[in-house]
Amino acid sequence: MKKADVIGKKVVLTGTFTEFKRKEAEAALTAIGANVSGSVSSKTDMLFAGEKAGSKLAKANSLGIPVHDEATLSALLADVEVADEATPEPASADTPVSAFAGKTIVLTGTFVTMKRAEAKKVLTEAGATVSGSVSSKTDLLIHGDNAGSKLTKAQGLGVELMTELEMVELLQSGGAGSSELAGADEKLAKAAKEKAANETEMTKVVAELRDFVATLKKRKDIRVTIAKFGRKSAKSDVEYIKKNVNKELGELYAEANGIHIEWEFIEPGIGGTLRIPENRWASFQGEKEHWMGFGDEYKALLLDEITPEGTTWLVRETKNKKNVRVVFASAGEGAEGVEPATSIAEYLRQAMENGLVHYWPRCFSNHPYVSYAEQEASVTKFKAAPVVPGKIKKGKRVHFSFFSEGGRGNVLELHKAQKSSATDYYGESFVKVQFDEGTVGWIPERHMKAHEETDAYERIHDAKFDIIEAAKSDLNGLFDDLARAIGPMGHYSSMNTGPAMPSNSRRAAGLLGSRKLDEVANIIVALHDMAEAAGLDFNERRSLEKTGEEFTSTDFARFSWQYSLEGLFKGLHGGLNLLIHHASAREGKPSQTLLDDTKRSELENIGATLAVSALKSEVLPLPDYYSNQPDAALGLPAEEPLFGGTGY
Repeated sequence: MKKADVIGKKVVLTGTFTEFKRKEAEAALTAIGANVSGSVSSKTDMLFAGEKAGSKLAKANSLGIPVHDEATLSALLADVEVADEATPEPASADTPVSAFAGKTIVLTGTFVTMKRAEAKKVLTEAGATVSGSVSSKTDLLIHGDNAGSKLTKAQGLGVELMTELEMVELLQSGGAGSSELAGADEKLAKAAKEKAANETEMTKVVAELRDFVATLKKRKDIRVTIAKFGRKSAKSDVEYIKKNVNKELGELYAEANGIHIEWEFIEPGIGGTLRIPENRWASFQGEKEHWMGFGDEYKALLLDEITPEGTTWLVRETKNKKNVRVVFASAGEGAEGVEPATSIAEYLRQAMENGLVHYWPRCFSNHPYVSYAEQEASVTKFKAAPVVPGKIKKGKRVHFSFFSEGGRGNVLELHKAQKSSATDYYGESFVKVQFDEGTVGWIPERHMKAHEETDAYERIHDAKFDIIEAAKSDLNGLFDDLARAIGPMGHYSSMNTGPAMPSNSRRAAGLLGSRKLDEVANIIVALHDMAEAAGLDFNERRSLEKTGEEFTSTDFARFSWQYSLEGLFKGLHGGLNLLIHHASAREGKPSQTLLDDTKRSELENIGATLAVSALKSEVLPLPDYYSNQPDAALGLPAEEPLFGGTGY
C-alpha cells in the first residue's frame, strides 16, 4: 500500500498494535492526509486491525469494507515522522471528542459500564447534545442491552447506530470520562462472556427479527404500521415457562415479552403480521376454552395471531406433555391444520422468509375449499425486487380497493389531514375520486394506486372502443376480455338497489359507465343475441388464458381460471341496474323514463331481470356503498362521502 492510497480516505483503527500506540498511528495517518475516524460506517474506506479487534472489525466485515493488518500499517508509516506523544494532561470537566462533538445523541437500553445518566454527562462534556427521544434530527443512537422502541424507530429513520462498546472506545481514545469509565474494559469483558454463555438460538432469531423490521422500513413499497418488541420477561417468569409450559417458548420470552409487527404494501395488497402475546397468556388450554378443533386429547397455546380467523398454536398431547407441535389452523379446523415448522425458531424464520404475509403457512399448498391466491401473490411480491409506487396526481387514473372487488376512477382532488386518532385508521392522505360508474367520494390513499397500464378493462372502458364490432370480429375473444375486465361472478350481496347484486356488478357498471344508458342497454342485448345465435352454452365453464390483461389475476385464480357466460351476463345486468340508479338520482327523473318501452321489452326478453327491476315510476336513490361521514378531525367536507372500509 502506498501513501497516496490513504490521502483523503476515511480510515478507522481498532485493536491493539505491538509496534506503536494507536494515537501515534492515527497522528501519522493524519499527517499523510487521511481522514481518521473513531467509528465504522458505510462511508468508511478502510480499517486497520491489530490484535483483539472487536466490534469494529465485525462491522467492517459485514459492510464489506477493506481490512488491513498491522504489517501493512507499519510499512505504510515506516518513514513518517510524528512528534513524540506528550504526557496527556488530566481530562478537564469539558473534553471535546470529535466523534461526538456537535451531534444530537439518544441513549437507550441498559449500559454495563455506567448508568445512563453518567453516560449523558460524559457525552455532554464531549460536546454532544443528548436528547430523550428519537427524531429525524437525531444524529446517533447509542444502545445497550434490552433496547426497545427507540432502537426500532432509529432503524426505521436510518439513524446511525453505535454500541456501548464502540462509545467507550471512542471516549477512552478521546480522553473523556476517565472517572466514569474506570474499570470499563473489565465490565465489558465480563458482560460479553456472560452473554456468550447465555446465548440461545432464540437470541439469534429475535435479533434477526429486529433486523427484518429495519429492512422492511427501508423498502420504498412497504409501510410498517406497528413494530413493538416487549422488554425481556422477568427471570422468574422465564424459568416458570421453561419448566411448566415449554422450554423454547421460555427462551423466546427471555428475549422479548411479546412481539407485534404489522406492515402493508403502499399500493393495495395483503400485508403481513406477527403477533406473539405477552407471557401472561402462556398457558395450555383445553378444547372448551379455545374451540379450535384440535380434539379433546390435545391442549393448545396461542403462539401467533396472524389474523383473528387464522392463527398458529403450540399443540400438546394431554398424556405426553413433551409432544408439542407448531400448527397453523383457521377457526374450528384444528385437526385439518398444517404444520409449518418443527420448532418456534424455525417458525419465526419461515415467517420472515414469507414476509409474515397473512395465512403464509397455507400459501402455495392445495386446500379443498379455499384459495389463497391473494396471499400467494403478496408473498411473491414481497420476495421480488421492490417497485417504487407511482405518484397519485390530479387528473390521473387510479385503481382502488375500497370495494371487495376493487374499482377505478379519476383523481379530482388531494387532501392531507392533520394527525389525529382518525388518521391512525385511515392514514393522513386522502384522494377525491370520480368512480367510473358515477359515484364521487373520498378514499384513503392507502387503499389505491396509480394506474397507467392498458389492460382489458381500460381498453373496453374507453368510449371509442366499439364493443359490437369487436364481438362481430371475434365473439369468444370479446367475451374473454369482458371476463378479464369484470371478473367471474363469485357471490351475491344485498344493496339498496333492489335484488341482491352479483359480485362483478360494480366493475361492470364502471366498465360501461363511459357510455350513454341506452347504448349500454343496446350492447347487452346485442351481445346476448349474438351468443344465442352462435349456439353458445351459457352455463359452460369456459377456460380463460392468463394474459396479464386481467383487472386482477387473483379473482380467476380462486375459480381455476374459469368463468361462465351466465355469470358474465349477470354482472352486466347488475351493472346496468347500478347505472340506472345513478342516472335517475343525477337527473332527478323516474327511472322508467330513462329507457323506452322497446328497450325494456328487449331486456325482459333476454332475462335481464336485474336491469328491468330498476325501471320504476319514482326517482331512485344513489347505490348505497357503505360510505362513512368523515370525521371532523380529518378536515374533509362533511357533505361528501368517505369510503374507508371494504364495501360488501
